[in-house]
Amino acid sequence: MKPSNELTRRRLLAALAAGAVLPATPVWAQTSGPVAFPYYSGEQALQGLYGLHLPQLARTFETAAQALSAAARTHCAGPATPAPLLDAWRQALLAWQALATPGLGPVIERRSQRQIDFWPARPALLDKALAHAPKTLADMERIGTPAKGFPGMERLLAGQPAGPHCPYLVLITEGIEAEARALREGFDALAARDWTADEDAARGAFAEWINQWLGGLERLRWIEIEQPLQRATTAGQGHRPAFARQRMADNLAEWRTQWQALNAQARLQPVQRTEPPPPGQALIPIEALLMGKGHIALAGRWGQALDAVSAAVAGLPAQPGERELMALSRTMKTVTTLYQGEVASALDVPLGFSDADGD
Repeated sequence: MKPSNELTRRRLLAALAAGAVLPATPVWAQTSGPVAFPYYSGEQALQGLYGLHLPQLARTFETAAQALSAAARTHCAGPATPAPLLDAWRQALLAWQALATPGLGPVIERRSQRQIDFWPARPALLDKALAHAPKTLADMERIGTPAKGFPGMERLLAGQPAGPHCPYLVLITEGIEAEARALREGFDALAARDWTADEDAARGAFAEWINQWLGGLERLRWIEIEQPLQRATTAGQGHRPAFARQRMADNLAEWRTQWQALNAQARLQPVQRTEPPPPGQALIPIEALLMGKGHIALAGRWGQALDAVSAAVAGLPAQPGERELMALSRTMKTVTTLYQGEVASALDVPLGFSDADGD
């Protein structure tokens, strides 16, 4: 007796799953509905990620960093309120987080998180840096990272900087702009890369992406949200959580931006559920990879888990307390558990991420 078409399809998918992550030719997997998703190769996923998605984010960050430097120079050219400069700081910060979540490629290689967003800022180091009065970016290389970047600038802005502090403030923004330019150049180079030319390199880059996505989620869930809450509880009554930013509104905006960046790489857009993303023309999210490999039920549960986090993030009040933030962390943990237990293995990628680049 000949096997049914469905049995043949299952055997083919099983054989593919047991083989390489990066097949030479695409295979089609039929969903339970009328939409067929292609089996996306690892090279195609990397092309969408590094060829289309991240270079645009890098250009956006560079533009925002340039605007930040210009705003700092304008602010320091004469008497001015800090509001326009603070707004430019926020725009650059969110553009940075959109690019750096999760940390990939040049962001890891350059240890950009440490260079321009090391937190918490150290007030004593900042005072010492101001006393040294650096004049150039070369001088700034001898300044400790906790006294520079976005956190150092935020602390200066909180003190209504003027006069003697202004040259240092401008140097901080120029340092951020220089890093943004280097990152844009790095991602531009990756955009031109032919991922089919080196299978081992492509396999490593694909595995890095899958691992770093989890690292980005856990950095947001644990390091930025839950850990500060637990430390404040341990410290005793009256201690406030030491989140990355001084104002809750800035923390909320940053957390939402980070989740949006993670979700974009993980979840199909609504239109893509009926029109799968074409290879070479769009970012191919993790959900599409699962669909293409025939993991239809898992992809459905994955989408539901992601949507639950999106709803929880969107529903946070303007001043969330421990109860709301811990509930969000638990919802995110559901995604972590599903990712570790089923999603990564369905993509044939062993997990072993490191978030050391974010220290």
